[in-house]
Amino acid sequence: MFSLKFRDRGFTLLEFLLVMALIGMLLALLLPRFQRATDGARFAEVRQKATEIASFINEWTSLQVQAQLSDTSLTAKDFLSEEIYLTNNNFRSRPLLNHYTGNDNFNGVEGLISPDDLPRNPFNQASYFNRVNDFVRDSPEPGRRLNPGPSPNPGLIYLTSFREIQSRSSRRKFRFFYLIFTGISAGSKKRSGIWYGAMDDKIVAGIRKGVLVNRYPDIPYRPQTEIRRRRHHND
Repeated sequence: MFSLKFRDRGFTLLEFLLVMALIGMLLALLLPRFQRATDGARFAEVRQKATEIASFINEWTSLQVQAQLSDTSLTAKDFLSEEIYLTNNNFRSRPLLNHYTGNDNFNGVEGLISPDDLPRNPFNQASYFNRVNDFVRDSPEPGRRLNPGPSPNPGLIYLTSFREIQSRSSRRKFRFFYLIFTGISAGSKKRSGIWYGAMDDKIVAGIRKGVLVNRYPDIPYRPQTEIRRRRHHND
């Protein structure tokens, strides 16, 4: 009659702990790489969304320029960077510059896009024009708000600009507008963050790492001149 020489047995506690330790080591090696690959894919999507938003910003500024009255000469740069309020024709436009796309100033741009096609932040799946994708730092002084800096939330898109002389002979100056976006900060629980990669809203080289929206001649904005011209014309 056939008999077993060895009886069946399971893992010992020591063997089980050794297997768990090996699995833990493999996970510790693989998970960070997987997370970096996932984040890299998300940031590539953010750049793609920023390119789409840049095209809609250009469409919005073009419409704003076309909608102005014939006796005003506001430029696309003015609509991007200035608070425009001409009381005599009840026209008002708030600047997009130095704001995240979640700010209410971007409502006009959002209105150009079908609700089903609104670009979404891959890190929170919310529309880029939702207020959750806006950020303003609170000042230590009660009731005071500081200019937006890098948000602790990743993937937020921010419009910034710089001024540059293109021709030394003519000294003609241009204003460049770029979209940059926030990265992942180790201190994400704090009310501060970082820009993605080498982006920076205070350094030209850092701004150029973002997505170009457009460039315009840097003509000074003179709202009072426009108002006086309209009043003179009406008189």
